[in-house]
Amino acid sequence: MARIGPMNVNVANEKYQFVVYDLNGPEYNAPGVYIFSKGTPNAQGGNNHQFLYIGQTETLRDRLNPGHEKWDKARHLGMNYVSVYVPYPTESRFNIEQRLIDHFRPPLNDQFRR
Repeated sequence: MARIGPMNVNVANEKYQFVVYDLNGPEYNAPGVYIFSKGTPNAQGGNNHQFLYIGQTETLRDRLNPGHEKWDKARHLGMNYVSVYVPYPTESRFNIEQRLIDHFRPPLNDQFRR
């Protein structure tokens, strides 16, 4: 498992600092919000991320693996990173997930809940 670094995600007046990992994901098992993304290098030495899928879970480590129902589709679209954010309180992950989905409209979030 390799931790790549931070990624700031801004939506309206809210800022979330996700931690970007390779496809092995995090080693810890906490509740959180996650993003499957395709990262491409940018001129600043970092990556631009195309968000492919956004979700939330009670157990990040158990959920972020090839058994995930969107994993194969995301890999087909070029997924090379998994990013996670652990909010406090952890119950806010449902609202954060929805806010991010509504804003970014990732292609693999095929039903936009409201």
